[in-house]
Amino acid sequence: MDKACQSCGMPLEHEDQYGTDAQHAKTDEYCKYCYKEGAFVQPDLTMEEMIQQCVPILVGEGMKTEEATSMLGNYLPILKRWRSSDPTGLQLDGPIREEYRGDIHLVGLKARTSNLNEQTSHGIIPAMWERFWTEDVPGRIRGREGQDSVYGCYTDYENGALGEYTFLIGKEAAVDFQTPDGLEELLIPAARYAVFQASTEPSSVIRVWQTIWQWAATGQAERTYTGDFEVYGSPDEPVLIYIAIK
Repeated sequence: MDKACQSCGMPLEHEDQYGTDAQHAKTDEYCKYCYKEGAFVQPDLTMEEMIQQCVPILVGEGMKTEEATSMLGNYLPILKRWRSSDPTGLQLDGPIREEYRGDIHLVGLKARTSNLNEQTSHGIIPAMWERFWTEDVPGRIRGREGQDSVYGCYTDYENGALGEYTFLIGKEAAVDFQTPDGLEELLIPAARYAVFQASTEPSSVIRVWQTIWQWAATGQAERTYTGDFEVYGSPDEPVLIYIAIK
């Protein structure tokens, strides 16, 4: 499973990148540049200063300055070092309810991505949504009777919120529906969910996801990462976000 430094976000691909704890043993939570002998190398560093230090590294790898700054500003708050000092001012509202749902069979467009990728110009999810509607994908799927909502589903996680995952936009398909060429299937296993609510504005959905990351970090519930999804009903209905929990 992929690992990343919980201070700067650097991928930890080899043990020689690991920091060390107070007993001089290697730890895979932090990189050696951030953490040594059980303490942060720069203990008074703020998250904003960490962003300023990391931006030139990403620029050197080909990313634009504005893009790198935005990506780090969204990514670092979910890392362990910065969770308790999140500067976004998010209200850590809990779910509106918990709910059990059985297996969900979806058909739609599917691709592989990550939260880091989606914070850059290489993000694929906006283009997937555009294709979903312009190609009338909903009209090509015969849904279950009484089930016409659109799902945005996140599954097959490599490393929770930090690694890659599979994203699918689709609908619940009828049991005997034959998936047409160009579309793919996905089965979300039965699970218990914490259900959050957002408005239909994309910015609201993003803010609620940021809140979910912070909410999960407080230990109020343990995410299982078996499959999380957004449910979009009619234009005047709120967006519901289902987070699989133990």
